[in-house]
Amino acid sequence: MTFANTSRLYYKVHDYLLIVLGCCIYAFAWTGFILSQGITTGGLAGISTLIKIATGIPAAIPYNIINVGLAVVALIFLGWRFMVKTVISVAVLAIIIPFGEQYLVMTEVVNGVKTFTPILLPNEPALALVIGSILSGLGIAIVFSVNSSTGGTDIIVAILNKYKNMSLGRAILIIDNLIILCSYLVNVYIAGKTQSDAFNLLIYSAIEVILVSVSLDWYLNSNRQSVQFLIFSLKYEEIKNAVQERAKRGCTLLDATGGYSGQPCKVLVVVVRKTQSLAVHRIIREIDPKAFVSESVVRGVYGEGFQAIKQ
Repeated sequence: MTFANTSRLYYKVHDYLLIVLGCCIYAFAWTGFILSQGITTGGLAGISTLIKIATGIPAAIPYNIINVGLAVVALIFLGWRFMVKTVISVAVLAIIIPFGEQYLVMTEVVNGVKTFTPILLPNEPALALVIGSILSGLGIAIVFSVNSSTGGTDIIVAILNKYKNMSLGRAILIIDNLIILCSYLVNVYIAGKTQSDAFNLLIYSAIEVILVSVSLDWYLNSNRQSVQFLIFSLKYEEIKNAVQERAKRGCTLLDATGGYSGQPCKVLVVVVRKTQSLAVHRIIREIDPKAFVSESVVRGVYGEGFQAIKQ
């Protein structure tokens, strides 16, 4: 087995392990700290929570059913490579969430009203909210960092991110706000909660969505950032072709002269999104581990594939 094949196998195993880790963190955070407190989060988890409040059906059932449909959408718009990793995420969550809901959430009916009794931090809803939100954002970010998704509305966010220059956290914030606004009506008119209790839960939900969004963007350091690579390698032609084919980014070759040797050489310039920098690193390592590489964060990139040129 060649070095390149060994590296690719290592990267696949590395990515899949991170997907499992991210999904486990997210499932534990949502079921143990958010769902158990009766807080309606955003995304598919929020939709499943509303269904659970309204009907008593375990949240894992609608969560998994809707995820299958959205997985088909991911295959159409995001390609099979994204889909493979997303299927793994969906499968891991489908297994873990029912266990989390069973052992970390207790559902009781008091005077005809469904209530959720948390096992973790039962008397500290605010602390549970903060911990659950931060961990949820971290789990989602870990999964996104390896070009995958936890499924649900994350797929919609990934599609928006592919075709629009939008922060991942901001996209999630927009979608989630629409969902949590429905929680007030469901809690009052279906679950039978008082308007005061429903409003308190609405505030908790809004805080949760904001914290998840901030945690996600903090981990990914915002999708708007770009990085510039200056690659010095005798195998510049192979690296250029790999970047164009695998990372789907253009390259520029500069003529240079070695300051010590005086020999002519080529410098490969590549500008990519920060989230794509890992892919470029892997390509360089596979083709020429001895290459000299300079990587820098650029303040703004304008033109095709990036932001429009400012007026």
